[in-house]
Amino acid sequence: MKTTKEPKVKLTLSVKKSAIDNAKKYAQLDGSSLSSIVEDYLVEYSKSNKAENQSDFKNSLAYQLMGCAKGGPLDNMTDDEIKDMRMKDRYSL
Repeated sequence: MKTTKEPKVKLTLSVKKSAIDNAKKYAQLDGSSLSSIVEDYLVEYSKSNKAENQSDFKNSLAYQLMGCAKGGPLDNMTDDEIKDMRMKDRYSL
């Protein structure tokens, strides 16, 4: 089975200089690169939080209310049309 290599993309972050300096020292001692440390962290973080976030969302009020307004008077209106309607109502325009 042939595996395809995922392309790398550049990421620009704003981080305190001291944090970068310390991370570079750690990476050098660890024999790795700062990029690989950040990538590994992001992969692990997204794995551990994905299940938590999904279950939290499914228990939320927003999830429970999804679809409750289908077929209503606003169903065929765009977001901008609804916003304009609310502004007219609010400010008696």
